[in-house]
Amino acid sequence: MIVLGAILWLINWWAGRPLFLDEANVARNLFDRSFSGLFSPLDHRQYAPPLYLVAAKLCGELFGYGERALRLPALAGGTLAIIGLFLTGKSLKLGWWLLLPLALAFLNPDVLRYVSEVKPYSIDLGVAALITGMACTKHRFSWVIWGIAGVLMIWLSLPAVFVLAAAGAAQFMFPEANESKQQQSERLIWLGIGTCWLLSFALLYLTVLRPAIGSSYLNTYHETYFFPLPQQNYPWEQLGNLLFSIPKLAFGFTAIAIVFGTAALVAGWLRSSWFHRTLLVGPLLLVLVVSGFGYYSLIPRLLLFVLPGLWVLATMGSKYVFETTNLPGLWKYSFIVIWVLVLGGTNVVRHFWQPLSFSDARRLATSMEEGYTPVLHHGAVPGFDYYQRIHPETRKGTLLEVQEGDIRTQEFPGKYVLLYDVLTQGNIRQSVQSDSTWATARGCKVKSEAMFRAKAVYVDCGE
Repeated sequence: MIVLGAILWLINWWAGRPLFLDEANVARNLFDRSFSGLFSPLDHRQYAPPLYLVAAKLCGELFGYGERALRLPALAGGTLAIIGLFLTGKSLKLGWWLLLPLALAFLNPDVLRYVSEVKPYSIDLGVAALITGMACTKHRFSWVIWGIAGVLMIWLSLPAVFVLAAAGAAQFMFPEANESKQQQSERLIWLGIGTCWLLSFALLYLTVLRPAIGSSYLNTYHETYFFPLPQQNYPWEQLGNLLFSIPKLAFGFTAIAIVFGTAALVAGWLRSSWFHRTLLVGPLLLVLVVSGFGYYSLIPRLLLFVLPGLWVLATMGSKYVFETTNLPGLWKYSFIVIWVLVLGGTNVVRHFWQPLSFSDARRLATSMEEGYTPVLHHGAVPGFDYYQRIHPETRKGTLLEVQEGDIRTQEFPGKYVLLYDVLTQGNIRQSVQSDSTWATARGCKVKSEAMFRAKAVYVDCGE
C-alpha cells in the first residue's frame, strides 16, 4: 500500500504541473524575500507558516525555483502523514485494518493535490497525523520533546495549534497513571507544556497573523465558510453545506462514501474511550468553535488537518463492527467490499497515467506570438511574473514590458495579446467575452488561443 501510494504521489509531483495563481504568489514571496523576511506578513494576499516558507525557500535556493523544488516541502508533509498514521495504527493495534487509513490518505483527491502544490495544506495534514501518533503511542515521548516539538510545529503549521490543544487536553484530563499523586504531577507538567505552546502561538499571532485578521478581502472571500452561530434568521442551508462537506472531504463525494464513512465514524465514537474521542475529534470541534467567531475558514483545503483523527476513528469503528458481527460466511466480508467501493469512488487511480493539472500558466506566459504587447488580466499576473522572471528555465534576461488592465485602456493603433488565467471563475470568463466583443466592434482583428483554464486573445488594431 505504501509503495503504490508513494508511486502515485511521486508521479504527480514529478509531472511538475504549472503553478496556478496562489502558488505563483507564494513563489514570488519566496524569491523576493530574504529568509528573515518570511517571518512577517506576506505580499499578494498570501499566508503560509514561516517555517514552511523557510523550507520552501531553502529548496528554491538549493535546486532552483522550479515547480518540483518548491513542492518538495508539500511532498514531505505527505510523508509525515503516512508516518503519523502508521504510528497511530500500530499503537492502537489496528492490525491489518491499518491499511484503511493509509488507503484513505493515498486515494483522497484533495490530499493528492496538495502533496504536490506550493501551499502548506499537506504540511498541516502531516503535522496533525504526527501529533496524533505521538499522543497515541505507548512509547512515551519525553516532556522536553513534547514542549520543543509543539513550539516549533505551530510555526510550521497554523492548524497544529488545534491538534496540540486536543492532544494536551486528552493527556491532561485522562492521564494513564494509576496513582493519584502521579496523575496530579502529570497534569501539572502538561499544563506547563500547554503554556509554552500558547506563548509560541501568541508570538506567531503578534508577528504574522494579526495583520491578516479582520481583512475585508479574506472575510468576504470566506464569508460562507464560517460556522454560523445562533442568530435570527439562522442560515440552515449554510450549516448543512458545511457539515456535509466534512465527511465528503474525509471519505469521498459519492453517496455511499458519505453515508458509510459517517456510520463508521459514529461506530468508532461509541466504542472509543474519552481519551481517544478528545484526541481524534477534538481538533474538529475546536475549529468549528473558532470558525463561529470568524477566525478560521471551513473551506475544505484548510481542514485537511482534521482528517487523520476522522480516518483513525472510522477505522476503529470498522474494526469493531467487523470483529463482532454475526453475519454468516462471505456476507461478513461484504463490509470490506463496501470500503473498497468507497475508496474506488474517489477516482484517483486514473492519476497514475493522467497527472493532475489546474493551470496552463507556463504556456500562457511563454508561448506568445512576437510583435504583440502583453496586456494582463489581474488573474494572469502571478503566473506571468513567475514564469517570466523567476522560473529557472523560462525566465528572460530582461522582463517584457507588461501592462495590467484591459484592451479599453490601451493606445491605438497597436497590437496586443490579452492574457487570462483561472477561467474557472465566471467573472474572468465574462471579461474575456466583453473584451473580445469590444475589440471586434472597434474594427480590430481578433483571434484567440484556448488553453487549459486559460486563454490568449490576440487583438490587432492596425493603422
